[in-house]
Amino acid sequence: MGDVISDSFIFLKQEAKPLFRLTLIYVLPFILMYAVVQVMVQQKMMSVLNMADPDSFIANMGSFYLNLFITMFFNVFVQSLYIGVAYSYIEVYIEKGRGNFNLHDITPLLFSNSLLALAINIVLFIMVMFGTMFCLVPGIYLANTFSVSIFAFILEKKGLSNALSRSWKLVNHQWWSTLWINLLGLSIILLAGIILSMPTLIGKFPSPILGMDNTSSAIEFPNWYWILSGINTVVSSLLYIIVYVFLAFQYFNLDERTKTDNIPIGE
Repeated sequence: MGDVISDSFIFLKQEAKPLFRLTLIYVLPFILMYAVVQVMVQQKMMSVLNMADPDSFIANMGSFYLNLFITMFFNVFVQSLYIGVAYSYIEVYIEKGRGNFNLHDITPLLFSNSLLALAINIVLFIMVMFGTMFCLVPGIYLANTFSVSIFAFILEKKGLSNALSRSWKLVNHQWWSTLWINLLGLSIILLAGIILSMPTLIGKFPSPILGMDNTSSAIEFPNWYWILSGINTVVSSLLYIIVYVFLAFQYFNLDERTKTDNIPIGE
């Protein structure tokens, strides 16, 4: 686990410039769009929902879930594009070696890999949400168990069922270490969000990360609050590359360990 984390950060440090260029060109415009949509949806939700009035909250529940679905689907789309960029770079990196390729070698893979990421992300989203509906634990179990399936799907290109099967068998070889790696990546993103939310806490406004209390509907939000909320969304979205690289390196770790231990993992 320690090697996976340290090697991931070394890789991110070494490849920061080309990854940043790819992100700037292909991903950042959509992340900015997502941040705008996120802010607009938050504004609309806070205008129609009064947490201090249960009757009003129940009456507007449909609008609440509709807006929540819009932001969640947009986030899945943006993160799928981001995954396509990150994993296309790693795919070419593995094939040609460091320093033996340029960004033009990656461009042809971006569209197809992003579509693959979107397809499996939608499937995983439905599975995890379905598990979470029954209890939080099944949702967590499914999310962790299939967390490397996206990379397997893009790298191996052997179909969705093979990617899910591979992830199931690989992760169950080291389920807890994979969970800690996932939690560490998400904790870094959450910590960054909390730090950016500090002005809202000092100003006694509900944090974009920590949520709103039962008096939030009575608060008039200044423009800087919404600007900060948008910046928070952009930074948090960009930091997800840490999670993606963690999972890619964990995939290689698990794949190598199962081969070393002569454990059949399927093809």
